[in-house]
Amino acid sequence: MANKIILKNTRRQAAVVINGTGTATISVNELAYPDQTITTANLQLTITDIAYDVQSASTIMRGGNLIFSMGVGSAEFNLTDSIGVVLKDKANANIDVNRGASNGTLILQFTKGDGYNDPNRQNQGPGSL
Repeated sequence: MANKIILKNTRRQAAVVINGTGTATISVNELAYPDQTITTANLQLTITDIAYDVQSASTIMRGGNLIFSMGVGSAEFNLTDSIGVVLKDKANANIDVNRGASNGTLILQFTKGDGYNDPNRQNQGPGSL
């Protein structure tokens, strides 16, 4: 099983590094900020950046769909900066990474949109309904 470390987790962004060999799953639930709730029906956890250095072919899958395939070598894709897009196919599904049998590192950055619900912090002062 590959090692997974959450590098960053804020209300609207998250970043995860996966290294070693084998597989790892990034759950949409584990990327919720501590006081956020999740509505999976409309959840949007999109991939905005990918950086990798792998010694064997690797894949990123979501909900049974191939999202991104990596050949041997290294590359960096700043999708939002370079071409103004995000990977949003099956954006409400967990992310399954297969790192293969050789060592390597993969860093994914996400944007958290709909479905990551922040608490209501509005003042409910006197006379509020």
